[in-house]
Amino acid sequence: MLNGKRAYICSPLSDKCEKQQIHNMEMARFYMGRMSKLYHCRTFASHAYLPLMLNDQIPEERELALSIGKQLMEICGVLIICGRRITSGMMGEIRFAFEHGKEVYWYDSERTPFQLRAVHEWEEVKDAVQIPEKNISE
Repeated sequence: MLNGKRAYICSPLSDKCEKQQIHNMEMARFYMGRMSKLYHCRTFASHAYLPLMLNDQIPEERELALSIGKQLMEICGVLIICGRRITSGMMGEIRFAFEHGKEVYWYDSERTPFQLRAVHEWEEVKDAVQIPEKNISE
């Protein structure tokens, strides 16, 4: 399916709790490994490592990190949305992917482990995961 393609991993990072943010970084690394192994693609996730250098709570550093993420997305032909919680940063990445004609997939390990679902528009993701407002976070 994605054999040899470059795929950007879109998963949560931001959280008010530092411990949860570290967990989110670790999950991004996990998703990178899982997608690479299952779908034989090259994976990228700036938020898996950048928070070690840039502080997400400082607006200038957050903007720089988001900018680096978008530059990585530009070289990727695929975006993979991982999980069920969509943050504001993820919403920006998803919009960017659709605006730039990227293939978009959704990976939900709770609902359909080991399966990618092709997504053709943002509303399809929103409706499919039935995201409550409380789960759309900053």
